[in-house]
Amino acid sequence: MRKTFLALFLMLFAGAAFALLTTGSRAHAPWTLFFKHDARAVAELGQKFMEDLQFKDFKAAASLSSPADREKADIPKLIERLFAVKPEQLDINKIELLSADVDSTGERARTKFGTDVKVLNYNDLRHPEIMLYWKRASDGHWYMDLQSSLQIAI
Repeated sequence: MRKTFLALFLMLFAGAAFALLTTGSRAHAPWTLFFKHDARAVAELGQKFMEDLQFKDFKAAASLSSPADREKADIPKLIERLFAVKPEQLDINKIELLSADVDSTGERARTKFGTDVKVLNYNDLRHPEIMLYWKRASDGHWYMDLQSSLQIAI
C-alpha cells in the first residue's frame, strides 16, 4: 500500500512540476535560470527592456543603462539602425528568451531574445534574434551596455 501511495504521489508531483514549467513565461525559459540567480536577474531585466521597446517607452528602456549613458541614450535612433525601420513603424509581437549567460567572473552577462517583428504599412514579418549585453556595476546592480546591445542583430 505504501509503495502504491508513494508511486502515485511521485507521479502527481512530476505532473504538477511539468505543468508548472510548461505554462506561462517559464515555458521556454532556459534551465539555467532556475539555478543561477544572476542569469535570472539579467533575463528579467532583458525582458523588461524588450517590453519597453514593444510599448515604445524609450525613457524606461534607457533607465536600464548605466547612469552615465542614460542622458545620451538615443534609443529610437539605435532601434532604427538595428531593425532598418523607423520605430513608429515597428510592431514587436512576440518576445521569447532564448538564453541568459553570465561569464566566469560574474561581471558580464548577455541575454538573447527571439522576436516576431512586423513592419507596419508593408506587411513585412521578420524574426530577428537580439543580443543584449550587461555589466555589473560596483554597486552590484546590472546595467545594459546600450551601444553594444543595439548595434547587433543576428
